[in-house]
Amino acid sequence: MKKRIILYFFIISWTSVSGQTVIDSIYQNSYKVFELQRLPNGMYRDSKLFSGTDYHPISISNTGIGLISLCIADAMGWISNAQELALETLESVNGYDPVFSPDRSSNGYFRHFMNITTGEQMWNSEYSTIDTGILMSGAFFAMKYFQDDDITQHALDLWNSIDFEAAISNPITGEIYLSMNDDGTGVVNSLTLPYSEYMIVAWLAKNASELSSSAANELWTNFYSSPDFLPKVIYDGYELLSDNSSSFLSSFTHQFNYYLCNYFISSESYIEYFENSQKADVSWWNSFNENQSEWGLGAGSAISSSYQANSINNNIDTIISPQIIAGYLPVNQDSENDLIALWNSNKGKFPLPSGESILWRYSKNDTSWQPNEVIGIDYSTMLFGIATLPQYLGNSFFATNNDFFDNLTAGISKFNLKRKILIYPNPTNGILKINSLHPIQSYVIYDILGNKVQKGNIGENIEINIEDLTQNIYIIQFDKEPPQKFIIN
Repeated sequence: MKKRIILYFFIISWTSVSGQTVIDSIYQNSYKVFELQRLPNGMYRDSKLFSGTDYHPISISNTGIGLISLCIADAMGWISNAQELALETLESVNGYDPVFSPDRSSNGYFRHFMNITTGEQMWNSEYSTIDTGILMSGAFFAMKYFQDDDITQHALDLWNSIDFEAAISNPITGEIYLSMNDDGTGVVNSLTLPYSEYMIVAWLAKNASELSSSAANELWTNFYSSPDFLPKVIYDGYELLSDNSSSFLSSFTHQFNYYLCNYFISSESYIEYFENSQKADVSWWNSFNENQSEWGLGAGSAISSSYQANSINNNIDTIISPQIIAGYLPVNQDSENDLIALWNSNKGKFPLPSGESILWRYSKNDTSWQPNEVIGIDYSTMLFGIATLPQYLGNSFFATNNDFFDNLTAGISKFNLKRKILIYPNPTNGILKINSLHPIQSYVIYDILGNKVQKGNIGENIEINIEDLTQNIYIIQFDKEPPQKFIIN
C-alpha cells in the first residue's frame, strides 16, 4: 500500500513539473516571436514567417507591443539589455535615426505599415488612430516600467507630438476616426462606434484633454466611463459588450482593453464583462466541439481569406486561437491546462525559424492547413496572458505599468516635463515645426562641429524654414532652454 501511495505522489509531482516545464516553454518562446520581428533600427515587423524570407513591413502597433515585450523579458531576466533596446526603439519612433523617418500626419499619427528602412508608407496603409494609440501605450508602459530618464523623455516627446483629441469625431454618437488625413483632419467615411478596442484611443484622448468640456471628455463620459452606457448582446445567458445589439466582437477586443487601458483593468464592472466574454467564447466552442481545451476566438491568419477577426457565429474556417486562451488567464487560470493540453497534443504547435515552437492559430476542421506567418499584434496576448500567472509576474504587472495617468487630473500637467519645447518632424526635409508650452523669443542652430549656421526670432511663428541647410545632424537652442538635436534628410 505504501508503495502505491509513493508511486501516486510521484506521478502527481511529475505531472506538475512536466506541466510547468511546458508552460515555461510556451511563455519564453512567445517572447522569441517579438525578438525575431525586431529590426536593427528597433522597429518591429508586422509578422514573422515560419519559413522563407521575411517581407512584411513595420507595424507601428506591433512596435508598441514590442516595447511591452521588452519590459516582460527584463522582468523575467531573459535578456540583460532590454532598457537599451527600448530606448533605441523610441529614438527611431521619434525620428532620431539618420535613415529611418516615420511617415506621420501633421498632427502626429503614424502609418499602419511602414518601410523597414525608410519609414515611408507601405501597402497603401492609413494614418491609423488605434495603431498610434497602441504605440503610445507601449511607450508609456516602458516609461513606467524602466523609470529611465531618457526613455521617459522620449515617451513624453512622443505624447506631445500626437493630437489624440483630433481622433474624436462625435462625442454624442461616440464615433472615433479610424484614420486621419495628412493634414490632421479625420477621414469622414472611416469611423467606429463604441464599444471596441478604440477605448484605448478614447482613454488617451481623454487624458490629453485639459478641458472637462472637451469632446474627448464628453465622449468618455457618455460612453466609456461605465459599461452601463455601452451596447450589449447576450450569448448563452452571458451579457457581452459590443458595438451593436445583434452581433459579437472578437475576444481580442476585450483583451486589448484589459492590457492597455488602466481604466478597464481597474474597474470591477468592466472585469465582470471581461469574465463574461471568456465564458461565452468557451460556451460557443463547446456547443459543437467535444474537446474542451480547444477554444479561442481571435484574429490573424485564415484559410478563406488572408486575415480574419473571428467571433461568436463568425468563424467560417473554425480557427482556434490559443493566444486568446492565454489572454484570459487573468480571470481564468485553469486555462493554463488548456494550453498545456494543446502543446502536448501538437495542436496549433508550429516551429519558428530559430527552432523554438509556439502555439498559434489552427483550424479544427481543416487539419492540413498551416499559417504562413505569426502576426505580432494578434499574437501578443499569448505573451501578456501567461505573464500574469502567479508563478511569473502576476496580475499586478499590467495594472501597475499601464497606469499612465492620474485619474483625478486631465492633460499632461502631472508629468514633470524636462523639455518644454517640442520640434517635429524629426528628421525633417525643410520645415521645422514648433510646439511650445511657453512663448519663445529666438533660436540658434549649430552644426555638429558647433558652428553657428542659422539664427532668428520666433515671435508668433510656429515654423522655422531650414531649406538652406544641407543633409546632416544639427543642434537647435531656443532662448536659454536645453539644446535639442534634429536631422535633415
